[in-house]
Amino acid sequence: MREIARRLIFALYRIDEAYYLNEKNKKLSDAELCVMYALDDGNPHSQREISQDWLLPKTSVNTIVKRWEKEGFLTMTPIAGKRREMNIMLTDAGRAYAKDFMGFLYRAEDKALKKTIDRYSDTFIEAIEFFGSSLQKAFSEEMEMEDGERGSGQG
Repeated sequence: MREIARRLIFALYRIDEAYYLNEKNKKLSDAELCVMYALDDGNPHSQREISQDWLLPKTSVNTIVKRWEKEGFLTMTPIAGKRREMNIMLTDAGRAYAKDFMGFLYRAEDKALKKTIDRYSDTFIEAIEFFGSSLQKAFSEEMEMEDGERGSGQG
């Protein structure tokens, strides 16, 4: 099992590296790429939602949103029933920027996915999603066990 886990984690790091190199070449930070990815689906999103879904610090999302709002890339509208939360959407200028930047990324993803799905079908995505949720649960269980051992004076 250990070798399989190492191969999987290494593969995931290789994916991260591909995105990192793309960000570096295109002059977008990791956080900016995540915000752009979130907003480029055409749906409204709150800063809180983006922060939680993409595991970004709220302050990073807020900084990006404020800058992009000033640059005319997005608009913010109040969410009914929420005091301070706003829905964020790309403007026409933001969609043009996203199309320019994300087009390169989407074409690369599509090429890689086509090769992968042709060979493995799309069940590999289900397997990775299952592994991700199983890993989160296993980490929680392990943390609870360690906390329990520390609390009982055995650690």
